[in-house]
Amino acid sequence: MKQLTCPTIATFASIALALAAFGGPEPLPSGKEMKEVAPAPEPECFNWSGFYIGAFGGYKHSVVDTTLDPTGDYNLFPLDQTNIRMHSADNLDADGGEVGGFLGYNFQWTCWVFGVEADGGYMFLRDSFDSDTFANPILSDKSIQQAFRTNYLVTVGPRVGYAIGRWLPYATGGAAFGNVDYESRLHNVSTSGAGFYLSGDEQEDTNVGWFAGGGMQWAFTDHWSVRVQYEYIDLGDVSFNSPGSVPFADFSTHNRAELREHNFSFALMYKF
Repeated sequence: MKQLTCPTIATFASIALALAAFGGPEPLPSGKEMKEVAPAPEPECFNWSGFYIGAFGGYKHSVVDTTLDPTGDYNLFPLDQTNIRMHSADNLDADGGEVGGFLGYNFQWTCWVFGVEADGGYMFLRDSFDSDTFANPILSDKSIQQAFRTNYLVTVGPRVGYAIGRWLPYATGGAAFGNVDYESRLHNVSTSGAGFYLSGDEQEDTNVGWFAGGGMQWAFTDHWSVRVQYEYIDLGDVSFNSPGSVPFADFSTHNRAELREHNFSFALMYKF
């Protein structure tokens, strides 16, 4: 039996060390392994719940249908009655801006958002009409002046939306409160042989109406968001009957103005 020489033993030892180095260290006997932690997924929808306040500005278009109807003894002069109606304004539509603020509260269930909001805005919308002098077939020459204005609007109502990420499309509607101010006058221009005549007045009412609309809101931080919104508003009408001046009191007029509004607004809001 041959004995292994020193060079042979050295060769086997070198091979064993090389195989051990290639195979790497043995796993630790503790049984614990390092696991990679995945980042938390983004929530499916932003949390809109809580109280919020905001400010808005926008464009407003008012649709104002007007009526000046000669009544009473004018019924004895149908040609003049028709002529006066033809020379009065059919509408006093107006355009303008609105600024204001609002506050509200949202409750969220999954991605559905239910809320209530109160808004108040100031604007100066007005229009006026002057017919200048026109001749009547039978009675004396006349002229007509009509004017309309509204200054404030308050809306209160619920909101319903569905959150998509940080976006919130929603619908809204409810009660609207605003002033409707209407002035209408019909008077003689030429008083020769007819005496002085004037029928007309001015009336301002605070009306209760309704609104409906919707918008889109986007949260650019956890507290701040912006939105665009449209509202259709119906504030009803204001009307009054006006007798003629003495001695023509029975030559009266019925006057009426009806107000509807189209509101487009942009708002910045803060959620607590």
